[in-house]
Amino acid sequence: MHFFKKWLFTSALIGLFSMIGFTQEPTPTPPDESVKIITEEVKLNVMARNRSGKFVPTLTPDDLLIVEEGTPQTITSMRRVPANVLFLLDTGGDLTFAKSVALTRLTSKIVIDNLSAEDMIAAIQYSDKIEVVSDWSADRVSVFESLDKRLFPGKRSRLSDGLNAVVELFNSRALENRHLVLISDGLESVADEAARLTALQNILAANITIHVISYTQLEQQRGRESSKRINLGKGDTKPRVPEYIFEDLLRSVPTKSPYVRVDMRRFIKSMNESQRIVILTLDNQRLKYIRGKILSWGNSETTLQTLAEDTGGLFHAPEEPATMLTFALEIAGAIDSQYVVTYSPTNPMADLDGTQSRKVRVGTHCDGIEIRSRQKLVFR
Repeated sequence: MHFFKKWLFTSALIGLFSMIGFTQEPTPTPPDESVKIITEEVKLNVMARNRSGKFVPTLTPDDLLIVEEGTPQTITSMRRVPANVLFLLDTGGDLTFAKSVALTRLTSKIVIDNLSAEDMIAAIQYSDKIEVVSDWSADRVSVFESLDKRLFPGKRSRLSDGLNAVVELFNSRALENRHLVLISDGLESVADEAARLTALQNILAANITIHVISYTQLEQQRGRESSKRINLGKGDTKPRVPEYIFEDLLRSVPTKSPYVRVDMRRFIKSMNESQRIVILTLDNQRLKYIRGKILSWGNSETTLQTLAEDTGGLFHAPEEPATMLTFALEIAGAIDSQYVVTYSPTNPMADLDGTQSRKVRVGTHCDGIEIRSRQKLVFR
């Protein structure tokens, strides 16, 4: 009976994947003359959580099914290892309405503060230049101090260069359980389209699970207000975080470090200090530029969301700044709810027939368990 149940689940899941049809199109890839290294072993980060969002530590290989291009795969190992978590922080941009170094810093700290003590942390910022803010370390206080001292705003957005720097910094870490936390609006002001596509392809091929906290919704909302002839500037006559929920918000984001709690209190209070300002805009060129940026933020949101989904990560584009803080907790929980699952593809990777990617799905027959993993394997 157990065998029949598992056979029935396997057949149904393969059929479901076939019906879905894997509608996502692979990212276009520019010509690349680099030497491709083919490995015959695939390692997947697989998140497993119950309905309460808690990690499920009791799964075995028999509880999972991996389907690559419609073909079931045999799991050769499944284990837990500490995570390597790199933060890529967007601190640049020639025109922003919501993105701030203070909010990016605090959101990063909350993620870090709620990760397992065994996880290794690093951080990179990108704006006018690419800078390693903190090299790999398990010392949380040291990373917090680096974020306090070394994050600065700039005028340009070098997202592609930042992604390339991520791949390079990960070269010193094990291939297993790699995670990138990207806090950004997704815009690019330096690289051309070919360089951007190459950077995206490289990050997809690096076996990194990418979690994104996007400023795109916040930027678009405030951009629309600023694109009006007459608008109300930053802030409101009422507090943006009402006093009666102020303490509840602080309690809802658990913090281990007293420094992070102080930062949270300072930031949330600063959100209540805005005043309503009436602004009359007569600069037609500026209004046109803002409207163009709104369209760009919409396009970049699609790119960021696809990047997270393809790699098995989480994506969030909050409509309120405070929501970023609570979503930081979800990212930390997801990172520490991972198995590293290994299999050798039934169809050897050497038989790519000119293709550079394969579609993969991971499922389970266990009730009440959420499984998340990357949906695309990219080979370089």
